[in-house]
This record gives sequence, structure tokens and C-alpha cells, in this order.
Amino acid sequence: MFEWSKGNAFLKVVTIYNNNFTLNNCAMQQFKDCKWCMIGIDRTNKQIAIKPISKQQIDLNIYPLENLHKIFIGKGYARISNKTMINEISKLINQECNGQKFACEYDEHEDMLIIDLNNMI
Repeated sequence: MFEWSKGNAFLKVVTIYNNNFTLNNCAMQQFKDCKWCMIGIDRTNKQIAIKPISKQQIDLNIYPLENLHKIFIGKGYARISNKTMINEISKLINQECNGQKFACEYDEHEDMLIIDLNNMI
């Protein structure tokens, strides 16, 4: 009997470096049409949320501008630079962030990407 291994072509992955988050092609799909996002941290469950923010939401002042982070969309990836948040994550996982990969899922109901820091791959 064969055990089939999971492929990574459809796996949502976020790589956390010492100064940025890099979302792979699958993880960045809901962000491809926006230039801004918000980042939240759940210290209890060791999770990070990244929420895409549309131009319309910015124009309507739905979220405070000081909570917004620039997201760069490249070919097949997205990048968010935020050294302060990376330092918080390093403290939370008790190690320096230097390219660790974490599985993540997009929560359609909450409209945010959830990174599970307990699920390093």
C-alpha cells in the first residue's frame, strides 16, 4: 500500500526572515490586488494574521492608517517588511527568524491569512 506524500504546489507557505515576511504564490493570491495590509499577533495561540486592505477600505477610513503595512507584490510572491513584528515573532518562537517556513491558511470568513507559528515546515 502506498502512502502519498503531500505536494507543495498548492501549499500556502510564509517564510519569515529577519526583516520581512515572504508569502509564496499560493499564500499571496488574496493580496495580489492590494498594496496595504494589517498584521496582528495572537501570543496565546502563537499565530500571526495578515489582512489585505483594499483602496476602498482606506478611502472609507475603516482602519487607522498607522496600522497599515505596505505589501510588495512580485511575480509569484509577496513581501511585507516589518522588523519590529519579526522581533516579536522571534521572542514568541524563542529563536531568531532566518528563513523559517510556516504553513498558513486563508480564513475566508475573517478575510485574513493565518500563519501558525506552531506549524514550522
